[in-house]
Parts: sequence; C-alpha cells; structure tokens
Amino acid sequence: MLTYEVLREFVIKEKNSQKLIELPDNFFQDARDYLGSKSKMCEGKEDLWELDNSKRMLQDLLDARENKLVKLALVFVRAGVTPGMVMPEEKAFFDSMVQAIRTFQDARKEAIEGQKEEMETVAALDDVPKFVGVDMKTYGPLKKGDMARVPRDSAQLLISKGMAKSIESK
Repeated sequence: MLTYEVLREFVIKEKNSQKLIELPDNFFQDARDYLGSKSKMCEGKEDLWELDNSKRMLQDLLDARENKLVKLALVFVRAGVTPGMVMPEEKAFFDSMVQAIRTFQDARKEAIEGQKEEMETVAALDDVPKFVGVDMKTYGPLKKGDMARVPRDSAQLLISKGMAKSIESK
C-alpha cells in the first residue's frame, strides 16, 4: 500500500540512484488509489498540503524515471545494454525512444554518406552470439527478447535459422 512516507522514500531513492529503482508491480494503480483516497478525505489545510505534496512528489518521481529512460534508450542503442526495472507502463515509451534514436541515426548516416543501407529490426528468439553482419560491422550478442537493427541480409539469415523474428523493415 502506498503512503506519503513510502512515496517520499521512492522519490529520494530514485533521485539518488543512477539506475531505475525497483517499484512494486502495482505501483501506478496504488498511486492512483492513494491520490484518490487522499482527495476524498481532504478536510483541512494539512490534508490539502499533504495531497499537493504527494502529487508533486509523484511527478518528481515520474520525471526522474522519464529522464533515465531517455538516457537508457540511448545506451541501449549504442551498446545493447538492456535496462532493468522498467515498469510495464514505461516499456512502450522506452521502445519508442529506441526506435526514434535508430531512425535518427539512420537519417543522419544517410545525410553524411549519401546512401541508405537496408536495415531491419529483429527480435531475438534465442540467445544470439556476437556476429559480423554483411556490412562488416559487429552485432550482438543478443539475449532472448532483445531487439536489434541489423542489415537486411543478416536479418534474413537470423530469421531463416529461427534465431530471430522480424519486427519491422526500413
């Protein structure tokens, strides 16, 4: 159950940690329930102060996590490091940031080199060891469930061997 003190602890831990802290699986539902019950029980100035502070602390926590997710998406794209402690409600945001970064990098590469390499995003169905793509760049290693952007020919090889599935092509 979420309380003012527990929320405050989460905010302090999140702000003092470089990584995402672990939140309970039902955190967002608990936060909604907590704020809802606080709103209903608001009778005096002290209750109103606690409700306002709780909303502010929750926003601080969400802002800190959002900033970390953006940075972690960049780390994931550059180094393949999968972040831990991403809440299911945050996963879609993280994935869209990863895709946006990759799209930006592809466009930047095309602008600089004047050509666009056919790339494909795949999801690993099993662990995939490090490999050299047809573009002579090293990819992986990938763990089951990881997504990677690889040259289309390399993607088709991974798919044909049952090691990956296509997510989208570009």
